[in-house]
Amino acid sequence: MSQRPTLRTVAAEAGVSHQTVSRVVNGDPTVTDGVRSKVLAAMRRLDYRPSAGARALASGRTEAVGVVLPHNPDFAFSNDHLIRLVGGADQELAARGYGMLLSTREEPDDAASAHRRFTRRRQVDGLLVEAGLGGEALPALRSAGYPTIVIGYTDEQLHCVHPDDEGGAYAVVQHLLALGHRRIGVVGGPPENRLAMAARLRGVRRAFADARRPLPDDLMESGDFTAASGHAAAGRLLARPEPPTAIFAFNDGMAFGVLRRLREDGLAVPGAVSVAGFDDTAAAELVDPPLTSVSPHSVEVGRRAARILLDLLEGRPPALRENVVPSTLKVRASTAPPRPAD
Repeated sequence: MSQRPTLRTVAAEAGVSHQTVSRVVNGDPTVTDGVRSKVLAAMRRLDYRPSAGARALASGRTEAVGVVLPHNPDFAFSNDHLIRLVGGADQELAARGYGMLLSTREEPDDAASAHRRFTRRRQVDGLLVEAGLGGEALPALRSAGYPTIVIGYTDEQLHCVHPDDEGGAYAVVQHLLALGHRRIGVVGGPPENRLAMAARLRGVRRAFADARRPLPDDLMESGDFTAASGHAAAGRLLARPEPPTAIFAFNDGMAFGVLRRLREDGLAVPGAVSVAGFDDTAAAELVDPPLTSVSPHSVEVGRRAARILLDLLEGRPPALRENVVPSTLKVRASTAPPRPAD
């Protein structure tokens, strides 16, 4: 087996010192174009690949980015939206030569535990933090010196990237109102996502206001993004003296729970009750009937967050603190005009 080429074999091939090869590998701007071209050509001929560890030691950079998901692993790795976010971020990082370290909650009931491995020891150059840490966690990351981009909303003065939650919710309710629904039940999300949920609720209220219709506040329920919570919320909505003819759940997981409860109660969808969700997960097209849902373009949100962080690391801070990715309503068979009153 032939020996792997080293810095010195590249230097001999290029006819330069091994110190010069090291300067080329580490992007030293004082190396002339002619010398750099000669060294790079020698590296290609020998199929020499610099060690990431050596580059990190020389530059003081890890060439890795941390992704913090303040969720229990079971939830994080079963949530289609989060998986797409991480996938989009990884695509952008890989394209620009960076690795990724992923961290979820270390302690089930402590969201902030997801970031502690990065404050204990510096392992990455910067962080992408999915919204939900709050409290002292984000300031702690800033104090640790990490350039940080929040994926979602934040009260901190940090750059953030999020989908157009208000516009997506507005589109859902506008769609349901245009079909003729007037009593539209809403299943909101958990308090740790209060800023995103507040944006979606603004979209709901704005759609009713623009249609000059009163918002049925008696049809507001909340859940925790799980199917079980959507199932329970649907039960409470259906028990109202005047139940809704349509239900909009603030994520697809809860919408799937709503569908299950309606099926158990023998209520046809969309014949008796229309149902819509948010996130446009892969399962949205597979359930029966296929679910009307908002696509937040999760992959693009992840890509854009990674792009902004890498630009920040390279000295190009973004012009806007808040970066919004447009959402798209995907209309499917779970929504239709309400059944005429008997």
